[in-house]
Amino acid sequence: MKPDRRKTKPLSRRVWLGLLISALFVYLALRQVDLSRMWLVIRSADPLLFCLVIGLNLFQYVIRAWRWGLLIEPIQKTVFSSRLYALLIGFAANCILPARLGEIIRANYLGQRERLSASSTFGTIVVERIFDGLTLLLFLMIGLLGTTFPEEWRSVGVSLRATGFFMLGAYGLLISFLIGFKVKAKLFLNLLDRILFLVPRTFRSRIIDILWNFSLGLTIPKKLHHWVLVVFYSLLLWFASLGQIKLVELSIRLDMPPIAPFLVMAMASFGVMIPSAPGFIGTFHLSVQYAYLFYGIGKEEGLSAAVLWHASFFFPTLILGLLAFLLLHVSPSALASGPGNPKVGEEAERPG
Repeated sequence: MKPDRRKTKPLSRRVWLGLLISALFVYLALRQVDLSRMWLVIRSADPLLFCLVIGLNLFQYVIRAWRWGLLIEPIQKTVFSSRLYALLIGFAANCILPARLGEIIRANYLGQRERLSASSTFGTIVVERIFDGLTLLLFLMIGLLGTTFPEEWRSVGVSLRATGFFMLGAYGLLISFLIGFKVKAKLFLNLLDRILFLVPRTFRSRIIDILWNFSLGLTIPKKLHHWVLVVFYSLLLWFASLGQIKLVELSIRLDMPPIAPFLVMAMASFGVMIPSAPGFIGTFHLSVQYAYLFYGIGKEEGLSAAVLWHASFFFPTLILGLLAFLLLHVSPSALASGPGNPKVGEEAERPG
């Protein structure tokens, strides 16, 4: 079967755009940087502390698997190992594939392992990302409000604070929309079905099926102690990231104030939002480098910290994800399909 060129063209354009953006950001990060000095800083990193950074990264996947189990439990109880393998494979895919396709891949993998609709599973990932986003926004505001920017960066600090408040408002609107969609899913999908009356019935039903199953995945814990655990795991997850940043700083002997990891984390989050090559190459590094510039740290030291932090999650994630992919004999074609595959019993309930 020949590949559908209409589908591959937009994706290939996105890949090339991401590569160009990453190349630009890599150039900006390396501009006026003494590479020999930067290499000396990286080589001087304490190996024991760097191993602890990697260990914290791996622990974060365990935390994510615990939290995901609570978020998906209202749909169906799942096995911890299935969730962990799905996370490793999905995050590894994000390291090598564009457009965060790893999120779809991990939804499809867990759906296959646990006989769940991949659309419903993807809905739980959206809820998970909302918890992540709110936690990161909290850390962003702590970092921005607790940092006194030097005179030359004061205008940047004002812009970052304004961006933080804008993102908080945008998240509020997104959450409001998703709640409305969840509560009135049947009404929304019946209206969409009428709007798409010119679309062939088979294709229209497929769209409605996917969105209906997605709405089923927009669940929240029903028990109070599950709510508490989800919030706890979300905070623990990102405090582990703060710990990674602090350990990287200690490993290369950067003397930073306690508030610094909050701002570095916030800047890194801005960086990964920018379209780029897989693995956030360039955008992540420049954002972290500039976060350290705000504290008067040299470009070489700031970029070294960015490279070490990035390497601590990129390579272990890629290796473990590929190992899981090979050892579990995962089918690439099955993982590449979009969210769908309704679970038995869900088809009858959907609007139509």
